[in-house]
Amino acid sequence: MNKILIIFPKLKESGKWHYMPFSALAVASYWINHGAEVRIHDERLKTLEMQDITWADSIFVTAFTGYQITDGYRLIKQIKKLLPYKNIILGGNHATLLPEQTLADPNIDGIIQGYMETGEYELPWNLCDIEKYVNPETERFIYISSYSCIGACTFCATMNKRKLIFIPLNKVERDIDNLMKLHKFKECIMYDATIFTKSERTLFISKLMKRHKLQWICDSRADEICRTPKNILDEIVDSGLKQITIGLESGSPAVVERMKKGKNHLENYIKCAEIMSNYDIIMASGVIFGTPGEDVEDIKLTIDYIKRIKEINPNFRISTTFYMPLPCTVMTDMAKKYGYKEPTSLKEYAERGAEMHYKYNSYNSSLWIKNPEEYRRIYEEFKNENKELFI
Repeated sequence: MNKILIIFPKLKESGKWHYMPFSALAVASYWINHGAEVRIHDERLKTLEMQDITWADSIFVTAFTGYQITDGYRLIKQIKKLLPYKNIILGGNHATLLPEQTLADPNIDGIIQGYMETGEYELPWNLCDIEKYVNPETERFIYISSYSCIGACTFCATMNKRKLIFIPLNKVERDIDNLMKLHKFKECIMYDATIFTKSERTLFISKLMKRHKLQWICDSRADEICRTPKNILDEIVDSGLKQITIGLESGSPAVVERMKKGKNHLENYIKCAEIMSNYDIIMASGVIFGTPGEDVEDIKLTIDYIKRIKEINPNFRISTTFYMPLPCTVMTDMAKKYGYKEPTSLKEYAERGAEMHYKYNSYNSSLWIKNPEEYRRIYEEFKNENKELFI
């Protein structure tokens, strides 16, 4: 029997509580159902030991661009140095976007491109020590019922844009039912990029949440909320939905256009805020500041727009980041015009991974921001004067 070790590297430098390694579980479900013996090593919980490495015939590492590549590459190099004959395969977003560059690294024997979750196999929750992932303050888990995104945002490195991959709902139900038998969680975050694309799916999932008495959180697009029938939205919210994240990204028409957020995005967002103001739940959003070519006029427009949304919906909240270039995106090409030097190898990405990781609600200077000192002053002043807005 083939023995496979799946390694889930650290997502950031530190952290007390973690969600279960969903991508590792998805890979494991495939190999288990193809006759392999599988173990998952989560580097966030335990340091990799020699006995873990020697046990395996093949080693799979899953990682996305940023700090996880830094930590994953560190582990890969350690394994290759100690046991050079071990077969090491890298999967995840980074390897999918940059296959040739990844395979050119001498420490990599192969890659996995795309998503290994096919919807055929139930997730092997038993491969995780469930209790080690239970934050007593939230008792929350994550789940993904669809992959990819229908958007074409120029800043985003989501794989297979505009082609959603839906996991069969009966499989979603079995997965969550099985997990709830292992621990009575209280909350769920649906990590789908957007969950309101098909109202009937969202309604099914909401009924599943309600049956398990789970409060839940999800993401959507503004235009999807605008076209969801009110009776269906009423039922979804009533199921225990406590927060919905709807991407705004910017309030500047010029920046929204460069981001390719879609036709009438800012108008749709106002309508969406009006709709969601009828419900007593948090309407959250990510806001990206400092994209290539931005100046103080853009940040002023975004701040004014945020304040307008807050007036429409008092439950509106934001989490801010400053733009960081990601591989194979249109906006990265824009950043290059301002002097950005993109890494040219897996090793370079690993060396710069930590600095490329998004930092929330803190200023990050960039080559491409015009009038950076004034831009920073406006941002810091806005944040200090509107602390209740930030999450």
